[in-house]
Amino acid sequence: MSGADTQSGQDGLQPRSMRIYIVVALALVAVIVILAVILIARGRDNQEASTPTIAPTATLTATFTPPPTQAPTNTPPPPSTPTPIMADTDSPIYEFVSAGARPSAEWTGFFGQVTDAQGKPVPGVPLIVWSAGGLAASPVVKTDADGNYEIRLAGKPLTGVWSIQVLTDDLQAASKLQTFRTDENAETGIQNIQVLWQKVR
Repeated sequence: MSGADTQSGQDGLQPRSMRIYIVVALALVAVIVILAVILIARGRDNQEASTPTIAPTATLTATFTPPPTQAPTNTPPPPSTPTPIMADTDSPIYEFVSAGARPSAEWTGFFGQVTDAQGKPVPGVPLIVWSAGGLAASPVVKTDADGNYEIRLAGKPLTGVWSIQVLTDDLQAASKLQTFRTDENAETGIQNIQVLWQKVR
């Protein structure tokens, strides 16, 4: 083989080997790029997996629960309290026994005791004082365990005409009216009046 043939053969091999190197190099670059992409993708997945996910806080909505509906009940009205009316009686249960009086600068009114036919005290007996105009001058007051009562009309000497009366439990007249007069003279006048009553039937 001549020298010219040898040179041309070498020249023909060099371009072919260069192409192979280039192809191999490109293949390696492609593999490196693919591996880099895969590694980057895995890194992101790991980072997302390690980052705790915070669930959004639920928004509380105020709700109104109506109370259970109760059926209306037929509740009877409370018994009405009888109102005493100034009146006399022809058949008294209690009779006036005696009365006494004394001056007082502290209060004006009545006090005394209610007893039965044997002279024993009667507790829980209602009494009232009326004004001259026929209106109640005091609330209804009941005797205590010893049959005693006290009805204060004012915390000072007071001039007036008053009628005291014993009542039944339903606030009807149980005695005749007993009328007395008071005045404002705390030294010689009448402010405290004692009235004693006795049950006759």
